[in-house]
Amino acid sequence: MALSLEDSHAIAQLLHRYCHNADYKTPEAMRAIFTADAVFEIGAMNVRCEGLDAILAFFTNTRGALPPSQHVINNLVIEGDGDAAQSCSYLQLVSTIEGAPRITMTGRYMDTLRRTADGWRLAQRMVTN
Repeated sequence: MALSLEDSHAIAQLLHRYCHNADYKTPEAMRAIFTADAVFEIGAMNVRCEGLDAILAFFTNTRGALPPSQHVINNLVIEGDGDAAQSCSYLQLVSTIEGAPRITMTGRYMDTLRRTADGWRLAQRMVTN
């Protein structure tokens, strides 16, 4: 059984909320994005966080170290069946440095998602080039 349109929409909204949370919310907002046992990896930065507490700590520790930015995703592909799904999207990180916006990072999000009692959540996010 393929994902319903409602499930695909809910997953897309979750992925967009991740971007807004990463840019504008407190790290605590990521609780509504990841499963408790989630894995978050950024290959280019050699970052691997296992579990929600480690993911929240990563976002807490990097919050002040980065210039103001906006995560932008596109070319989203979602596939799945039942309570499990995978998605892939392109990422551009647009940062404001010295008053001028510029793309400071590009890559792909490779995601594994799981339906929980609270809705769809990221069980694994790998950020790749």
